[in-house]
Amino acid sequence: MDIVITPYLMLDGRAQEAIQFYQELFGAEIIGQEYLRDWPGEMGIEVTPENEGRVMHAHLKIGNSEIMLADYLPGQTPQPGSSINLMIVVKDAETARKLFSLLQNGGKEIMPLQETGFSPATGQVIDKFGIEWQIVTDQPS
Repeated sequence: MDIVITPYLMLDGRAQEAIQFYQELFGAEIIGQEYLRDWPGEMGIEVTPENEGRVMHAHLKIGNSEIMLADYLPGQTPQPGSSINLMIVVKDAETARKLFSLLQNGGKEIMPLQETGFSPATGQVIDKFGIEWQIVTDQPS
């Protein structure tokens, strides 16, 4: 199975501050960064002047490692243990559906597996051990 698993840090409105901190501390390179305003209408979230600057997705390279960061989406309440989750990137939606289903068995769906502007199939689930996972399917080339 061709997958990549990456730590994903979730922050409550402080992702931009964390990005700057990790740049200074580790010399992190920003590979990509997008804000909520860059994805209007995704996942049914209203973009307002109060939330448009929240980090939707940031990708950092620290030495030979990579991490992702984002702010919680408006309306999401941070839960203990959910500030770090694991993101699985797969090549096709069929693999995403299979992994999502298997992880959801005995667990709990956080965000249904769905098509978005950035992925043919993405969703979030907490497995039966309480570990939170994001599944993202690469866009076709």
